[in-house]
Amino acid sequence: MTATIVVADRVPADRAAFTETLKGSPYQVVAEVAHGDALLEAVDRLKPWCVAMDLLLPGHADRPGDGGVHAMKKVIERPFKPKILIIHDVNTAHLVMGALQTGAGSRVRKPFKREALLEALTKLNTGQEGERAVKQMGVRLKKAFVIHYKGVNEGFFAKKREAVTTDLSESGIGMQTGEKLPKGTVLNVEVDLPGEAPLKARCQAMRVEHVTGMQRYDVGMTFVEMDQAERDRLKKFISRLVERGTGIIKA
Repeated sequence: MTATIVVADRVPADRAAFTETLKGSPYQVVAEVAHGDALLEAVDRLKPWCVAMDLLLPGHADRPGDGGVHAMKKVIERPFKPKILIIHDVNTAHLVMGALQTGAGSRVRKPFKREALLEALTKLNTGQEGERAVKQMGVRLKKAFVIHYKGVNEGFFAKKREAVTTDLSESGIGMQTGEKLPKGTVLNVEVDLPGEAPLKARCQAMRVEHVTGMQRYDVGMTFVEMDQAERDRLKKFISRLVERGTGIIKA
């Protein structure tokens, strides 16, 4: 049985590229739509196995409507429960984790590569992403690690600031800094791992709280972009800490 897909993206070339990439596969694109209202109509009419959508999808070209995450939530509420595949690029990667926590099942990055797209669709059946991906291994450290960071939109010559972390997981870090960062801020970070090269990633501030009695802030950071090699290295590092049981307060 062919798995049917509705692809929703405001960019015609991206919709066409998605469809072309899947030619000859077990997946069939049965509709391409450019806004949220058209997406909901197509979903109700075609009842697809999957909806592949860009989170910047507008509500409607000419009038207010449900787009982006609002449209995604309405799709998820359908009784026939279509799978959700998030389409993103480097500029919208910071939106992905929030979508996964909301109910999306998997994600794929533009420009599309056939192997990566097929892998993402396979993960929709296995549950390797979505809610399961958010609940990953983490540790609380006895000794703080130093973090160097700066905003993604700051210039090349902008100075990196310093923070510390005692909470490290596969999905993000908790850091303390003297700077009050706006919630949603996206940062390039380098975490100084003892005995290893600094871990490099792009993070988004999901929680910012003042530390009582101090001029410091607790910031909960979610990884929104990280090379696979760095992700594997982080997983191995955390696993070693858990196995040894030293240097951590709890796993």
